[in-house]
Amino acid sequence: MNKVISIFGDINKKGKFEISSDKTIKEILNEYAGGMKNKRIVKLIQVGGPLGICIRGKDINNKLSDYEEYMSGNMIIFLSNLLCPVDYLRFLTRFMVRELRIDNKHIRKLNKLVENIAGGKATESDFEELINEVNKEAQTNAEDLLHKIFIYITCEFKNEFMEHIVDKKCKNGICRGLMVAQCMNACPAEVYIPGYIELMKHDKVEEAYSLMRKNNPLSFICGKVCARPCEDRCRRGEIESTVGVRALKRYACDMTLKMEKYKEDKLDSNGKKVGIVGAGPAGLTAAYYLAKTGYEVVIYEAAKVVGGMLAMGIPEYRLPQETIDKEVKLIKDLGVKIITNTKVGVDITFKELRENFDSLLLATGCHIGNKFGPESSDIETAIDFLRKVKIEGRRKIGKNVLVIGGGNVAMDAARTAIRLGSKNVIVASLETFDTMPASDEEKYEAVEEGVQFASGYGTKDIHVEEGRLKKITLKRCLSTFDDEEIFNPIYDEEDLKTFEIDSLIFAIGQRPDNSYLDEDIEINPYTFETSVKGVFAVGDMYKPGIAIKAIAEAKKAAISIDKYLGGNGLYLGEEIKIPKKPLDCTIWDVKKVAEKHKDPSQRKGNFDTVSRVYTEDEAKKEASRCMRCDRNSVRPLYLK
Repeated sequence: MNKVISIFGDINKKGKFEISSDKTIKEILNEYAGGMKNKRIVKLIQVGGPLGICIRGKDINNKLSDYEEYMSGNMIIFLSNLLCPVDYLRFLTRFMVRELRIDNKHIRKLNKLVENIAGGKATESDFEELINEVNKEAQTNAEDLLHKIFIYITCEFKNEFMEHIVDKKCKNGICRGLMVAQCMNACPAEVYIPGYIELMKHDKVEEAYSLMRKNNPLSFICGKVCARPCEDRCRRGEIESTVGVRALKRYACDMTLKMEKYKEDKLDSNGKKVGIVGAGPAGLTAAYYLAKTGYEVVIYEAAKVVGGMLAMGIPEYRLPQETIDKEVKLIKDLGVKIITNTKVGVDITFKELRENFDSLLLATGCHIGNKFGPESSDIETAIDFLRKVKIEGRRKIGKNVLVIGGGNVAMDAARTAIRLGSKNVIVASLETFDTMPASDEEKYEAVEEGVQFASGYGTKDIHVEEGRLKKITLKRCLSTFDDEEIFNPIYDEEDLKTFEIDSLIFAIGQRPDNSYLDEDIEINPYTFETSVKGVFAVGDMYKPGIAIKAIAEAKKAAISIDKYLGGNGLYLGEEIKIPKKPLDCTIWDVKKVAEKHKDPSQRKGNFDTVSRVYTEDEAKKEASRCMRCDRNSVRPLYLK
């Protein structure tokens, strides 16, 4: 039996289609809707219209006929990972009032509770009240359907509701009261991007750098290696090309720090001591904020260099140690003491640290690489390989290298092997080239430098003879995740590729070394306080992620430590006034100033920096392209 169904949502083809009831929801998505727009992930499907049944995960394989009782609306809505569940419930309550004309105290109360969550005015008790309300007996059929949707969405996406309530953040930037601009909202550290770009337009480069540091004290570092999630959500990019946020950040930092005169103030000592384990991005960031606020801070670092994964895992051509050292110096100038070559659990015990400090922050990162298969001196992890090259000066690698992995670490390992003289370097990933998690920038630069890709393949056999690596056999990966977005690869065991190699590098993630702890710990995801009194944990050892995420979490951890020790809040320095932005229609005609990179032939044989910083004219031109999306924000143009 066929039905005429209206299909809407974040899809490539919208409209009315005559569809057989035997078709699965997944088949309808792929065959009629043309898949999700821009290869986005399905987050929620509503079958039957705004008051239909909500489904996700494996239910996408159910047939349309399974939902016959919900199809009075003859509509299917496909919603992507850009959906904000709070905003969607707000839409549904308005739909009840405006479209169905069902307007009573109960609906109004639901709407008010959801509006408060969306506006950052709600507490956890308000969320509980919302749950209690939708579990009450409904007075009409429409209310009953609405209750079921509320219960489903608040259960499935509870974490996102808690982000709105506790963190006052809508991660998709939909709830207007919880954001200033899309770029800022996408930045884990919420750096005031339109603000520092506006300051740059007015030749206030040092003030621009100061504004960055209020939320990110490692801005110069991020100006070279940040994954720039901000640019993915730049509204200018919806018109033509995104604003070069990272390149502008790099210019402002470079111009400020090359003068070697930048200084920061801090509060007088409050007499309290904080110990930090790990001098990576999280440890350094927390130390910066706590030192400015008057705490005596000591960092213990196991390695001989400061910077954690920034120093040991990111190649010199992307991030020179000199760049790290410049911002580390600013942190040391605030009085932070960094003790290197000191491993907690070996050179000093965890118990001693707890006795010596009023509070502790654990920020030891993830430095143990994952690998599998036989043992051989020709097989290693990417993090060990990159560390030996950058820190220990290693300059030898096999002639035929294969890297397993699809992220930026895999690209770093492959491009480093090219620089060490390998003749054939292949990256094998379960994902296709387009869907690999590595940034497009890293992938295309790797291609330019001669890296080859065996995309969509996983490992079948690793052949080792008498301890030496000989070859590897790969098998085609048909899919990496199941319908519930759980990692569960499916392979074609007959579609094989074999490569003769003499070096194999695993870039499939890292794990933390928590052996120095006396006991297992639990970590509060909002305060970063652990189950051990006075001890906090943050960064990759809590949950692996990009550098800017660790920086953002470290500031929150510093806030929690200050609160735990009876402080009055972090000191971030004096207010910086951001010039007001009049509407300027001439900016529409200014084209993007692309970052310039060295020719591949000039960069393959060395570890010199690949990209160059903007000139003053280029920076001003690119800064002028910012549309100042914060201009209509309800928030003030001051950042304290």
